[in-house]
Amino acid sequence: MAYIAGSSSFVQRIDAMGRMDGQGITDAARRLVLLFLLVCASACASQGAYADAQTKRFVVPFCHHWAIEAVAPRYMEAWIETLEVKDAKGRWVKIPQGVVGELGQAAGWSNLQGGGGGPRFDWAEAPMEVFVRWQSLVEPQTYSWQFTVPETMRQALVKQERVTWRGQTQMSCRSDITLGVAPGGHTIVWLVGIGFEPMEILRGKAEAEPLGPDQGQHEGRYVRLSDEAKKYVEEHGIPYDSW
Repeated sequence: MAYIAGSSSFVQRIDAMGRMDGQGITDAARRLVLLFLLVCASACASQGAYADAQTKRFVVPFCHHWAIEAVAPRYMEAWIETLEVKDAKGRWVKIPQGVVGELGQAAGWSNLQGGGGGPRFDWAEAPMEVFVRWQSLVEPQTYSWQFTVPETMRQALVKQERVTWRGQTQMSCRSDITLGVAPGGHTIVWLVGIGFEPMEILRGKAEAEPLGPDQGQHEGRYVRLSDEAKKYVEEHGIPYDSW
């Protein structure tokens, strides 16, 4: 049995009270001792859980719950109609998106810097499947893609590693999922985290949506392409083969 600080002196005082009556510890006193020990044990357990939470929060501050965000190559603007993640309990979590962020280059996936972040749903379990449907505004075309999250990716999301960030060495995790979408339905998934280089997980090819944008609503109208992106595509075209 684990030792509980202060319990010995308390029992001694109860025993002394019993000896004053010439009886030793009475049944009532024994019940009081048992109740005291149970309360102490409960308090110690709570303290241990709180200490563990402190460790996770302060000692490992960058091992957050997983999050997912979509990005696109520069000028290859995209609008996410829906991004959903199925967790280990079979629940589909809908991730708010809309206009996606941009990477630093227009062609290829050679530089995966960027991405990461997005809302974190702490109640969600480990990600099992991901579904995305988006409008590729430069074409324009609507695509959908669904993939099963590999076990290696789930393990990487919570793997704590020592990194150096802004001159300090600390423990961190690649807890941010980045989903890259490009014209032609090209896709890529990688993980990022504070202090880490991006880790590519997989690539894929989405299918064109037969119903068009917004599942056939709004008379097939797409979200408006920016003038900057339109000018780039008119001058340089779309580098389909680079992804």
